[in-house]
Amino acid sequence: MKLLGTIVAIAGIVVLLATGAACGWLYLYTGGLPSTAELYQYNPATASELQSPTNSPMHVIPSDQMGKYLLSALFAAEGQADSRGPIRATIAGLFSDVQPRPQMYSWQLARGLAPKGNSIGRRIDELRLAEQIQRHFDQRQVLTIYLNRVYLGDNTFGVEDASTRYFGKHASDLSLDEAALLAGLIGSPGHDSPIEHPERAVERRNWVIDQVISQGSVSREDAERAKTAPLIIKQTANSAATYDWNRCTLKVISHRSPADTTIRVRAGEKSTNQTPVISFEVLESGEVRNAVVRRSSGIADIDNYALAGVRAMRYNERPLGCGIIESQAVVNVDFKL
Repeated sequence: MKLLGTIVAIAGIVVLLATGAACGWLYLYTGGLPSTAELYQYNPATASELQSPTNSPMHVIPSDQMGKYLLSALFAAEGQADSRGPIRATIAGLFSDVQPRPQMYSWQLARGLAPKGNSIGRRIDELRLAEQIQRHFDQRQVLTIYLNRVYLGDNTFGVEDASTRYFGKHASDLSLDEAALLAGLIGSPGHDSPIEHPERAVERRNWVIDQVISQGSVSREDAERAKTAPLIIKQTANSAATYDWNRCTLKVISHRSPADTTIRVRAGEKSTNQTPVISFEVLESGEVRNAVVRRSSGIADIDNYALAGVRAMRYNERPLGCGIIESQAVVNVDFKL
């Protein structure tokens, strides 16, 4: 028994030494890693202009210009910052159901620097890079770099340019509802886009605000007011921030089918087995104009029938400032040829 105990003790010491050596290597050895030097430019002393990953101009700002609500919204949407080192957090994660990476913002930065791929080697490089980032920057600097680099949809990187793109203002001027919307975009900027999917964007924004309430960062009264705020965004990068989804959403109030339902197949025509697609514009008055066939059924009478139906539609009148909205309709025409 004594011999067995000795062997177990020696084995334990060997495992501990090996683990310590591995951790030391991960912590200290930087060979083969991309440089973290480029991250310094995303933690500027003053507002600066850089080149984005798509080689277009982008703007970065210091932490004191990120406004009152952005950090609270970030923590609400993506999790509180983990102050532990990445290696320590990873080891702790082996014995926990909670994985550290979502809250380890240095790890998120490392993912953007590490060589692409899905190999175990890349995962180790991410861990080593995250540790290097954690050693070179304090937590506030890591968060500033993260918010200046993060992708927020519509070819926009960083909170300053996203604030300008969606709201026509600086990040320092964002209200609680606006900061919550931007933070809510981080996880899925396409799915929750306020341009393409405003209803999802509002739902996600309000979820983030609920999490801010649970953090105690704002009063419940302020949070509830932010949740009922209209979604006022810029439809395009060059437009004014006047599109209010809550007031400007389209609703069909009348629609009638054309009286003439005679469909003729002329010589040379052949059905494509596709339903016609009609694109059109809706004025603030609710009137439809500039309706054209974007995808043909192959049969002119079917296309014209669909076109006449769209032209006969009437939408709700919307307030001044909502602007002209471009839309499309897939028109099912149920005729047997």
